Amino acid sequence: MITVTVLGVFVALQPARMLLFGMLAIGPPLAVTSAAPSGVLLVGGYAFAAAFAISTWQGLYGTADQVLRLLLVVAITVISCGLARYHQRLLQVSIEATWEREMLAAVAEQSSDAIITSTLDGVVLAWNSAAQRMYGWSAREVIGHRLTDILPPGREAAVDEALAQLAAGGEVHLEETARLHKDGTPILVSVTVWPIRDQNGVVVAGAATERDITEKKRREAEERAVRERSSRAAKLESLGQLAGGIAHDFNNLLAIILNYADFLADQVTGEGADDLVRIRKAAERAKSLTAQLLVFAKREPTQVEIIDLNQVVTEATELLSRTIGKNVELVCRPATGETPVRANRGRLDQILLNLVINARDAMPDGGVVVVGTDSVELGDSLTDPLPRGRYARLTVSDTGCGMTPEVRERLFEPFFTTKPSDRGTGLGLATVYGIVGDAGGTIGVDSTPGVGTTFRILLPLAVASDGTPKVEAEHEPAQGHGELIMVVEDDEHVQDVVLRILRKNGYRAAALGEESLAGMDLNEVALVVTDTLMRGCSGPALAERLRLRRPDLRVLYMSGYGGAEVRRMHGIDQETPILQKPFTSVELLTVVGEVLAAAHANGA
Repeated sequence: MITVTVLGVFVALQPARMLLFGMLAIGPPLAVTSAAPSGVLLVGGYAFAAAFAISTWQGLYGTADQVLRLLLVVAITVISCGLARYHQRLLQVSIEATWEREMLAAVAEQSSDAIITSTLDGVVLAWNSAAQRMYGWSAREVIGHRLTDILPPGREAAVDEALAQLAAGGEVHLEETARLHKDGTPILVSVTVWPIRDQNGVVVAGAATERDITEKKRREAEERAVRERSSRAAKLESLGQLAGGIAHDFNNLLAIILNYADFLADQVTGEGADDLVRIRKAAERAKSLTAQLLVFAKREPTQVEIIDLNQVVTEATELLSRTIGKNVELVCRPATGETPVRANRGRLDQILLNLVINARDAMPDGGVVVVGTDSVELGDSLTDPLPRGRYARLTVSDTGCGMTPEVRERLFEPFFTTKPSDRGTGLGLATVYGIVGDAGGTIGVDSTPGVGTTFRILLPLAVASDGTPKVEAEHEPAQGHGELIMVVEDDEHVQDVVLRILRKNGYRAAALGEESLAGMDLNEVALVVTDTLMRGCSGPALAERLRLRRPDLRVLYMSGYGGAEVRRMHGIDQETPILQKPFTSVELLTVVGEVLAAAHANGA
């Protein structure tokens, strides 16, 4: 407007013949830069009015010169208005693009994922805060450098392949790939890279979104490990139930074989007697095998007894030699004389099973496992965790791959294992450690990589009052004096064995089926001997029904399962005796005598 006014004053002062009032048409083009069409129209209208007024004042009203120059002002005003509108659109587009870029930059900066852009040559152009947090490199340290400078070694070929794929217009997606933090810590990331195009659609760069999935993968691995351990535990539990069921049935059969062989022993002489001895030895061997099955099923009895460690090792190696494979030699070296310890037989077997299986796994190409026993004397020592005294020592050595000091330090940690996930749970040695500790002993290990490993277990020797190691002696069982004993057993052959043993040794014994339960006079019954698990009714359930009529009734349970499992299944307390099948006549009579003696002591 000012420009038009200045020009108007200048033109008005000039002679009319010069026709300079047309110069006022310069005003609208100058207003185009405002990008405001309404402003251009205003300037154009002002210029038209000024040109008309000046030319009229100069006496040119109505002349062709006036009309033509006024039309020129109008035309230039219209054209300038169109240019202003176009310029306005361009300016709006530019503002919107700038706003979008700023918003995208803000989003990229605030994103929890690393956002990285690079040229098609792999030179970093942008690096947001998340990338700095994820990798430890600042933007100033990275921008202008090649991606391969900050990636793990050996990734050059993969980067070149990805850049070539981007240049061709494709996208790159990696579910999981390795990266390195600035401090050298390995991390796992998922990566998505897409091409950046210019206004002509030509790919000029690449942009990547990278997410740290290290913690997610760790959690997934832990959850998978837990599921696998649970699955293995469930399989082992199912297998243990099967093994326990088989052992139960075998124990019933062995009870029949052992005791009928004893019945015949008094009647057969000569070669027949020798044959019976062989039958009994085979049954005893089978008894040992079923005991091993109960150990595997973890249904072993929990009572502690004094037992010769040499006997445990000798009997266990017979089963273990069939378990470890033909390419592993199992050597048993028991000590001379007895090495009695006070422990649970089943748990000692479990220690040997775990250690020998562990040794076998350390020798995939074969080798030798040596199981030995001896006794040692410990004196006072600040470094010795055990008090002074005599100890039985169990040694298990192998010629396997050995262990590093780092592995040896964590050896007894629960769930720690160097075996593949489908072969080890990491519970075997932790279980051994707990059993040894419960027995008042210690376990130590020596190992050299490539040479082998030796486990040494020390258990207190069981000693009599005179300080001499002693294995508890067997006592001749007491005879009956006509006491009435009711026998409940759904296996008729086992029932017949129990009845014959009791009747032969001074008891009045009868099967529960010989007279009805409702009509039985329980006051005459000194003891009920019942199996724990029968068809239709359990022994504890039967005992509960009988005790409703006679609360002080004594009950002796028999079981082909381990005592611990039976007690858990039926809620039987520790004071209630359980006779383990297969039993001999001596074992049956001894337990019956103890139960009746306890009843007499209590005035029953």
